[in-house]
Amino acid sequence: MKIDLEEAIAKHVLRFLPAKSLIRFKSVSKNWYNWINSPFFTHQQATHFTKTSAFISQAYHRFCPFFIPLHRHSHGVPSSAFLPFLPQMSTIRTTSHGLLCCKSTFQDNTYFIANPTTERWIELPEPTLFHSSVSALSLAFTPSTYNFYSHFQLVCAVPIPSVRAVFFEIYSSRTNSWRLSDSQYFYDADHDLSFRGDGFFMDGFVYWETSNGVILAFDLTNEEYGEILLPLDLPSPHYGALMEMNGELCYVTVITKNHDDGHDNGDDDDCYYWLGVYGGGGHGMVLKKRIPLYDDNGFFFEGDVRVLSGLSEGAVMILVGSKVILYHVEERKRRFVGIVEPAEIAAIDVDDGAVRFLPYVNSLASVCPVDEMPPEDYEFDKILKKKSRNKIT
Repeated sequence: MKIDLEEAIAKHVLRFLPAKSLIRFKSVSKNWYNWINSPFFTHQQATHFTKTSAFISQAYHRFCPFFIPLHRHSHGVPSSAFLPFLPQMSTIRTTSHGLLCCKSTFQDNTYFIANPTTERWIELPEPTLFHSSVSALSLAFTPSTYNFYSHFQLVCAVPIPSVRAVFFEIYSSRTNSWRLSDSQYFYDADHDLSFRGDGFFMDGFVYWETSNGVILAFDLTNEEYGEILLPLDLPSPHYGALMEMNGELCYVTVITKNHDDGHDNGDDDDCYYWLGVYGGGGHGMVLKKRIPLYDDNGFFFEGDVRVLSGLSEGAVMILVGSKVILYHVEERKRRFVGIVEPAEIAAIDVDDGAVRFLPYVNSLASVCPVDEMPPEDYEFDKILKKKSRNKIT
């Protein structure tokens, strides 16, 4: 009976656990050790465990990231501070379902894709365009039943001020190569366009917040761009985050009582800080919710309050003074998760997103070198592209 129970747990329970716990469970038995190390289980765990486990914060001027686990005993990585397994000192730029995209600190066009839990990584080939510090990235990776080899795409939006345009360069792990998209986003403004942080990936689209009040959207399947206008009446300055909420793209920021938006505050009129949730509305976003920032225990938010990042589970990471709070939007409950260093707080005032709080999933997702992929996978991108062109629109 004991053996049957162990087998049942191994086959039907372990896949739902975070990677840090699974690494400890390797010592339970030889069978568990072999099972957790198997590629099939690695794929299962990456597919079934998708909840945000931690946040990774790193300023451009700092060499060491700041790791904030939501559950310290079960969610973590062997060495979060320096990523010592990478061949070069790097900055974490973007994350997706357990994988990190790191850019070399000293070489602009050198990227690494890594899983900090398994300490496996690959170096990407050099792109065609020069990816300077004003370029914005997004790692597009979605674990699924059919994505057994953890294929991903890295999208880089590269502004070219001389022609007032943004070019899109895309890396595909299936072909281990970059390609320059036929689409270019031409902007008309009095000032050069810049990005407020790196991009947000959701349902096959990448979204970037820009300095001209526009969210630039890029469709990875058809390689076409679009514009979503942010409301003109947003507080100035505002610090918000793109996130998914109830399956919809939203922009969340903090608004104050002094910000007159014409809404009746009702019973919460005494609250000074509010969470503004903007979404839908076609070509532009509109205010959908105003949520007073306090919890059931009567805790009011005071001091400098701003949104840092969002989770698909309906929560946002908020900086309150020097404290980092995880705030559940629907439940209106807060949870203290960490303290930010004074140097990083000062850097947050920089509009170019000098400090980023990136969501991280404690996953065993594999980083598969190209020479280990099945030969037929090399042509997969070409097949997908051909199918998309033949679709009836």
